[in-house]
Amino acid sequence: MSKKDAVTDIQTINQVLDHCDTIHLGLRDGERVYVVPVHFAYEENNGQYTFYFHGGPHGRRYELIQKTHYADFELNSGQQLHRGGNVASNWSAAYQSVLGEGKVSFLETNDEKKDALKLMMNHYAGITDFVLSEDHLTYVQVYKLQATDLSCRIHTPH
Repeated sequence: MSKKDAVTDIQTINQVLDHCDTIHLGLRDGERVYVVPVHFAYEENNGQYTFYFHGGPHGRRYELIQKTHYADFELNSGQQLHRGGNVASNWSAAYQSVLGEGKVSFLETNDEKKDALKLMMNHYAGITDFVLSEDHLTYVQVYKLQATDLSCRIHTPH
């Protein structure tokens, strides 16, 4: 990937994120990495990115985040193969991607969880008028990933 594919414009990065369906988390597990795809939402404030995702308060993802409070992440969209005939080096692919890492914390209050879950529903459904029961909010674990490093690439073959 060349530097000419790098994107630093915040509005363009946001557009790339808006077209992504899944964030892939890389969580440290000793000398191994556990990769898990999850649904997400994000907020951007002056180029600082915060991602939200959720799950039950148990399992490998929960335990690793509780242990390290850290995750690498990757999102991508727009994959399109560009055929190059019978010469392999003429083949290429278009894509958009965002990579990064950051600190992960647990949202504690039901109001914080509700706000994050509504962001997620807006990302996928385009609406936020959903009923979220107090029992569900008390049970569900909502995570907040504050990106400390983030890069974006858009590759368009010529």
